[in-house]
Formats: sequence, C-alpha cells, structure tokens
Amino acid sequence: MLMNNQYKYFGRTLTPGIAEELIQELFTGQTVQKLEMMRVVDETHRERGGEPSAARHHHPVMLALGKMRKKGQAESPSPGNWFIPSISQDNESVDDESVNAEEANLDSERTVGSGKQSVYLYYFPAYQCLAELLDEEAWPCKIGKTRYDVVNRISSQTRTALPEYPKVGLIIKTDELSLMENTIQNILRLQGKQKQDAPGNEWFITSPSEVERVYENNFGNLQ
Repeated sequence: MLMNNQYKYFGRTLTPGIAEELIQELFTGQTVQKLEMMRVVDETHRERGGEPSAARHHHPVMLALGKMRKKGQAESPSPGNWFIPSISQDNESVDDESVNAEEANLDSERTVGSGKQSVYLYYFPAYQCLAELLDEEAWPCKIGKTRYDVVNRISSQTRTALPEYPKVGLIIKTDELSLMENTIQNILRLQGKQKQDAPGNEWFITSPSEVERVYENNFGNLQ
C-alpha cells in the first residue's frame, strides 16, 4: 500500500483530536453505529500512514465523541448510534432547505459498477471550462471514497467553503472500496497526473472518462 506522507498526521498515533477531525470528515450528515465509526476511523488513519492508538481502555473515537457532544457536534439518537450534524463555518447547523437545494445539484453524471460503497470523482465547472478553452482534455478532479451516501460526503466537504457547486462526474459502485480507490489513484500517480500543489493527495489532472477507462481496464471483468 502506498503511504501518504502528505497526510498531516503521517506517522502519528491516533488521538482523540485526530479522531475528531476524521469523524467530521468522514461522517458529517450521517448516523453511524459506534463500532463501525471506530473501525472506519482506525482504518482511514492507518491507510493514510498514521499509527494505531496506544490507548488500552478508552478508544480515541469515544473520547472524541464525548467532546463533540458537549460542543453540539455529535448526537446519540439511540444506544450505540451517533449522528454527526452538518456544521457551517459559524458552527451552526445548516438548515434543511439549503442542504436540499445543494443536493439537487449533485446528481452523478455517470454511475458504473455494483456494490454498496462508492469511489467518486467530482470537479468544479470552472476548471472544466478553462480546460475546454485551452483545448485540453483533463482538469483538476478529486477522487475519493465513501461507504455511505456520496451526496452527503461531497456536500460535507464543499457546502459552505466554495463559490460554486461541484459536479459529480463519476460514481463507481463497489464492495472493494479501499482496493479500488488505491488502484485508481496509484495508476494516475504513476502516470504523473497527481496535482502536486493541491491540499491533500486526492486531486488529479484527469477527467471522468479517463478514470472510467482506468476502472474498466482493471476492474471491468470483476464487477
């Protein structure tokens, strides 16, 4: 597995503070079982190059959830289940009307594959327009993954911070989530397509059609 040494917690032990950031990144707008949340946070931190928790009794996710509940950033609607509300930049919950309006703009242009989980590609229309003006076939696209709803996942990343809605260019349904995301991203990296000046390591100079070809060439016979 290719480790991500751009991950800001690369090589660091999982702590409640790190767990809190990962919970907000991975689960905003979702209700998730406690054990599933712990598993996904552990797995994501390790996949990005972090070290497992050294705690013997209290898992960092549980300590993080306790702190988040006090700040109004987590709720437990039923035993063993946690809801992570969407938080705006003012630390206020985003109202349902604005969420629904945004979700209406996040329909996928194309969905392929089969399974309960998703690898997704989204981009901003301004990048595509610039590429067309320059007669180029690729532009900055983000490739990520989620075990849950793609719209909620992307909305949680882009809801209040950016001047235009993203376009979801491609969703690949799968039951081999990490394998598929890592394979697609690593192939693009080997081709020199990772956007080096982007925050994080999930932005590539590519296109939905190119990523679909990578998927078909490597997984088309398996789906």
